[in-house]
Amino acid sequence: MAGSGPGATDAPGQRAGDDPFATARARLVARIARERSARPDVPHLDELLAEVAELQPLPAVARRILQLTEDERFSAHELATVIASDQALTARLLRLANSAYYGASRRIGTVRDAVVLLGFRTVRQVSLASCMLDNPRPLTNLRYEDFWQFSIATGLLAEVQARAEGQHQDVAFTAGVVHNIGLLALDQHRPHLLAEVVTRARQQSETLHQAQRGLMGFADTDLGGALTEHWNFPTPLCNAVREHSRSLDNPPADGTLAALVARARIFARAYGLSDGLAERPDPRPSPEAWATAAMTNSLEREGGMDRILERADAFIAAAMG
Repeated sequence: MAGSGPGATDAPGQRAGDDPFATARARLVARIARERSARPDVPHLDELLAEVAELQPLPAVARRILQLTEDERFSAHELATVIASDQALTARLLRLANSAYYGASRRIGTVRDAVVLLGFRTVRQVSLASCMLDNPRPLTNLRYEDFWQFSIATGLLAEVQARAEGQHQDVAFTAGVVHNIGLLALDQHRPHLLAEVVTRARQQSETLHQAQRGLMGFADTDLGGALTEHWNFPTPLCNAVREHSRSLDNPPADGTLAALVARARIFARAYGLSDGLAERPDPRPSPEAWATAAMTNSLEREGGMDRILERADAFIAAAMG
C-alpha cells in the first residue's frame, strides 16, 4: 500500500508523539531476543509489526475516511471531498460504481454521484476495501487473485449474515475484506517462515496457526490484529481480524462482528474457496455444521454463492484496474 503520514512507524500501542524512541527501543529489544534465540531469523511480533507499518503504512486517504466515520455528524459531502482528493482512489471508486458489481442504472461520473446513487455508507466501505487491495508487493506462498477473491467473498458473506441476523451491516464487508491481512503481511515480509510453517503443519498434523505459534510464537491473526490496531481501525473490526480463525468449538461471541467474519470464512472455505495458500493444512469445514436457515435463505435471495463470486470478481477487476 502507498502513502505515509504521522504515526506510520509508531510502536504498537503508541500514539504519535507519546514516545519518540518507542520504535527504536522495541527493535533493540527484539534484536537482542533474536540474538539469544536459536532462530535469529524469527522476528518478535512487535518487530515485524514495526517493519510492516513502516514499509506499508495505511494510505492517508484511508486514515481520513476512518477519522470521518468516527464522527457520526460527518456528511456525504465531506466523504466525497476526501475521496476526490486522491486521484487513484477516485478512479478505482468510479470503476467500481460503473462495474457489474453494482450494475448502476446510469453512468456515474463523479464521486458525488457515486455517494448519492450508492449511499455514503456503501462508498465508505468500498473505498476502504479498495485501499487494502492497492498492495503491489510480490507474494511467494499466496496466489494473489485467490487471496483477494476469498477475502472479498468473505466480506460479502459477512454482509449477508448481518442482514439475516438483523445486525449492523456497515463494517461487515470491510471486516471480511481485511480479515486475512496478517497472512498477507507475513507472506510479503517473511515468506520463508510461512513456507516453513506450512511444511511443519503437514509433518506434525497441526493447524496452520498451531504451527505458526510453535515456530514463531505468534500467528498471522495476531499480526493482523496488531496491524489494524496500529492503523486505528475500530475495535470491533480489530477483534474480527484477530479472532477470525477461532474454531466452532470456541467461536467468537454471538452477535459480534468477529462471529460474522468467522462464520463467513468457514462458509467460504466449505464452499471450496482457497484463501490463496496452496494446499492449506487445515481440514475443509462443512457448511452444515453452522449454517442457519436464515443465512441459507438470505444467501438464496442474493443469488447464491455463484452470484457472490461474480460480485467478488467484479470488485477485484474494478479495484485493481
